[in-house]
Amino acid sequence: MTKQYISTQMIPERDEPALFINPRSEQIAAFAEEAITGEDQPKVRLLADSSEIKDALYSFLTASKIAELIHREQLSLRTLTEPVQNTIFTTESETVVPVMDNHSISSSDPELVSSVYGEFDSRFEAAEQYHLRTPALSVVKETLREEIGDDIAADLDEVLAHAEEISNSNEYLSIVEIMLILAARNEVLLYDVSKWGEDTGIASKATFSRAKSALEDAGLIETEKVPLDIGRPRLRLIATDELATADLKILSTEIQSPL
Repeated sequence: MTKQYISTQMIPERDEPALFINPRSEQIAAFAEEAITGEDQPKVRLLADSSEIKDALYSFLTASKIAELIHREQLSLRTLTEPVQNTIFTTESETVVPVMDNHSISSSDPELVSSVYGEFDSRFEAAEQYHLRTPALSVVKETLREEIGDDIAADLDEVLAHAEEISNSNEYLSIVEIMLILAARNEVLLYDVSKWGEDTGIASKATFSRAKSALEDAGLIETEKVPLDIGRPRLRLIATDELATADLKILSTEIQSPL
């Protein structure tokens, strides 16, 4: 029997989570995208090779969505220690093995399913948890609104709603560069946005500082000193005319990274 590719709709409404074993990076990304936008919130335990997980996490958007699923307790992520020949998706009632051309072979034979589920349930329990550094998407949005302001949070929502390539290639702007550009459009202090970024777990203050210098050297943002009563002046980020009027829908992919 063949059926459509692995989908969250295949997970029955039971307390026991499904097991997703040995998926490739693109399968991890596709599954996270569906799970984050679906109405249902099925629970999945994902066991994959660390290199495949790392590749899936290269994109900030994918990584933040996976982190969001973990934050919601929908997803548990652990690493394989022994090789598995195929990708396997199994619940207590059905086992699915993806094959070519976006299809899969499935079985609901009770003896087979029980054997497969039991085997990988044990292997998952013995595996080590994979620790993400990327913060959950909801945490990014909530803390940005609380600590920096509503306007920049709305700008980020607009960018993320139309972005598919953030941090997915060296050619495109990274999430750090985008946050600096949005901060410049809203004339936020470098200190404030970099502290928020470090506290949230997006990147260190030093990374924000290096990205700021690269954007400034490329003529994409400007800075002005803001004197303080005590201590060194701080830098206010200011957008150039080009960035001040740029369409946020294409910001992440139309402007190349200077880094």
